[in-house]
Amino acid sequence: MADQRRRHLRPGLLVEVGDRIWVVDQMQPVAVVLDSRTSAQVATVAWPELSPVAQDSWPSGWQVRPASDGLWVQQAGGPLALVTEDGLRSGHLSGGRTLGTVSAHGSWCLPDPPVQDIAATEDTPPRGRDGFHQLFLAHPGRTTVTVLLDAPLHAACSQDGALYLQVETDRWSRRNLGTPDSWDLKPELSWLRLPADESPPDQLSLTTHASAPPRDAERTERDSGRRLGARWLPPADHDNPHWGPWATDPSPIGVDWWAGWVGHGRNRHVTVLARDAGTTIQRHQVDLGPGTAHAAIATAGWLWLAVERPTRYATYADPPPTALIRVRAADGAVETVLPADAVDVTAHCWPLPPEPVDTEDYTAFCRDRLTDLDHYWTHPDGHRAPLTDGLGDSRVDVVGTWPDTELHVTFTYAPRPGRRLRRIVPLFDELGRQASPESTAIHLMETLDTNDIPEDAAPGADYLDV
Repeated sequence: MADQRRRHLRPGLLVEVGDRIWVVDQMQPVAVVLDSRTSAQVATVAWPELSPVAQDSWPSGWQVRPASDGLWVQQAGGPLALVTEDGLRSGHLSGGRTLGTVSAHGSWCLPDPPVQDIAATEDTPPRGRDGFHQLFLAHPGRTTVTVLLDAPLHAACSQDGALYLQVETDRWSRRNLGTPDSWDLKPELSWLRLPADESPPDQLSLTTHASAPPRDAERTERDSGRRLGARWLPPADHDNPHWGPWATDPSPIGVDWWAGWVGHGRNRHVTVLARDAGTTIQRHQVDLGPGTAHAAIATAGWLWLAVERPTRYATYADPPPTALIRVRAADGAVETVLPADAVDVTAHCWPLPPEPVDTEDYTAFCRDRLTDLDHYWTHPDGHRAPLTDGLGDSRVDVVGTWPDTELHVTFTYAPRPGRRLRRIVPLFDELGRQASPESTAIHLMETLDTNDIPEDAAPGADYLDV
């Protein structure tokens, strides 16, 4: 992000903490705190002391969990921090684990779930399941401690202050994947529970802490911050319990909420669907216009939703503006809480690091990979064909300097005669890191093949941006 460029809040995660809603930015270490009853802004909180982690970390982006008076925040594998409305309170070691849940004992950082185990025969024993797994438990004012778990971990949650862990037992079977030598491991899973009033032991095991499942165990997720995992609304007659609502109103009003896409291509609209809790009886279906539903959370009487709005002339050069809205359960009324690009967070963002030493070489490497889209594919007989039928006269130009370096890929396209088309490809993100656009050509091909092309160019523009 260049010094002269302003950075506005892009809501990415929504977390309820008491009577507050924390609206966490998609990338930067900042959140706006709102009163959940009035939607008034209470505070802007930043934690730039947590350095950004590598782009390819999993899970990506902020991991967040509510505390009694603030928010636990982490980027996967990095340090863990507790922030309140007054700012950073404490920092903790995560041991390379990922923030998973918060119980009365503190904040738990957990190992990744087991990798898929595919074997050649149905009776092949599980592999790599033996040994202990380390959980890191952090608490404000205390040193982080390690708790050992003697079984692979699949899920975690906290209810009434107790910690619940879903782990593998020693029983298993394998499911055939469609070929004689492909058998996927299906371990039996069970739950253990650490009561809220019990001190964490050195080791947790089904032998000592076996438990019935927590309430709504089928909806327990490893992810945090109420991200939306699917893009489409359920069909009108949908009653599959495994495709549950994105949010449920916690008050007696009893509303299940979904948010997603309706329509296709550039005609897609964000739509919110409200039903009586546990039924298919529809209360409201609200069209919120073009865009993407990014995250959602329900409070008493309201659904809060982060909505990414499309840019009018689509490029990848700038991120889509993102607004925070809320929809009233009683009548479906819509209220804009934080308009897109309304909250300036420039002063709270991470500063740019020094320019990478390989910037020039990286830029040339990316440019060269896109310099001959007219002859992108090579057939077995040696014939070379364009990236997609109708594309021709392609050209790649480097525009701007780090971190605002872009490739401008321009070309003619037979279905749109008389005008050159352009795809803008940023080479660095707003933190100055390489954006790794290795799939640019394929994404462009999909755009053209699905005719996801705007009708008009920007006023005075030389190109039609796609």
